[in-house]
Amino acid sequence: MKNSLLYCLFFLFSLNAMAQLDKQDKNLLKKYNKAITEYNKANDSTTADFYYKRGGIRHDHLDFQAAVNDYDKSLILDPENFKIYYNRGLAKMDLQLLHGAIADFSKSITINPDNPYAYNNRAICKYDLKDHFGATQDSSMAITLDPKNAAAYNNRGINYIKMGLLDEGCKDLHKAYELGDKKSMKAIKKFCK
Repeated sequence: MKNSLLYCLFFLFSLNAMAQLDKQDKNLLKKYNKAITEYNKANDSTTADFYYKRGGIRHDHLDFQAAVNDYDKSLILDPENFKIYYNRGLAKMDLQLLHGAIADFSKSITINPDNPYAYNNRAICKYDLKDHFGATQDSSMAITLDPKNAAAYNNRGINYIKMGLLDEGCKDLHKAYELGDKKSMKAIKKFCK
């Protein structure tokens, strides 16, 4: 009987918690829709910047497909803007459209080859596709452009390890940690004795 009572209390508490979360989700959705509506009213929808910024708002609110759609429209109006390709690549990463993300990061790099973040994010996509050599090359380029890029050292280190280059990988993981990438310690403990 006591267990049944505890189960009932837990069940009721769970229902209340789910109702609260559902209410919070609805409130967040209303705020998001209101923000988009206000943005649409306040800005000129005939410019690339309008779609680029609205895509950013949608991306920030985890509406990745809508962000991609806005970036598509922005690129029609401004096809040589490396930032739009880069941000569309990020949204495609979030959608797990890795080949599309790689294409966008590559186009961004073609237009602006000095952006270490485009190389590093392309490396992440290549890692996910198990192209560890390609990922290592991109991480290396990101490091060349920004020698204090801890994430690029971490990514290159993990890829080196995946390729069987343990010494090089551990060296990069330690450098990533030294530069402030605290999550690299987990990999150091796992792979670097």
